[in-house]
Amino acid sequence: MAKLTSDHIPCKITISTSIPRANLFRFENFWVEQDDFLQTVSEGWSSQQSLTDAARNISSKFKGLRANLKNWSKNISNLRLLIRNCNHVICFLDQLEDRRGLFNPEANLRNVVKRQLQTWLHYKNLYWRKRYTVNRIKLGDECTKFFHGMATISYRRNTISQILNEHGAWV
Repeated sequence: MAKLTSDHIPCKITISTSIPRANLFRFENFWVEQDDFLQTVSEGWSSQQSLTDAARNISSKFKGLRANLKNWSKNISNLRLLIRNCNHVICFLDQLEDRRGLFNPEANLRNVVKRQLQTWLHYKNLYWRKRYTVNRIKLGDECTKFFHGMATISYRRNTISQILNEHGAWV
């Protein structure tokens, strides 16, 4: 890096790791409310061929279903981005209404965006409710920073770091 105004030389340090991340499958509760969810499940379940061994058959079907749902979930948009965009549109229309009255198409657009925003906020609430449940949280505190922090801590603790196998070795 070049020095700009000082006699000090800036230094850029990048720290990275080569520890592979686990590619876990997590089912989200709001997926059930999507329009094409049942069709995706049906396609994923029926796409696997029937095997003679029942255990292999069901395992194969679940693996196919998991792969199908993973691919399908990538096409679902990012809720945080959608919520932010809806809020920008509503804020813009509210500012426009402060200057002049809204025309019918503009008022209809605001109503549609508000309804869609309520749906996405409901999905976000389902996501956080699944991620963390505790009785200490009062009604209305579900979307606070404290709640999200506790949910993340609980989520990270909900793992098994080691297992003792039948030979007495830790895996």
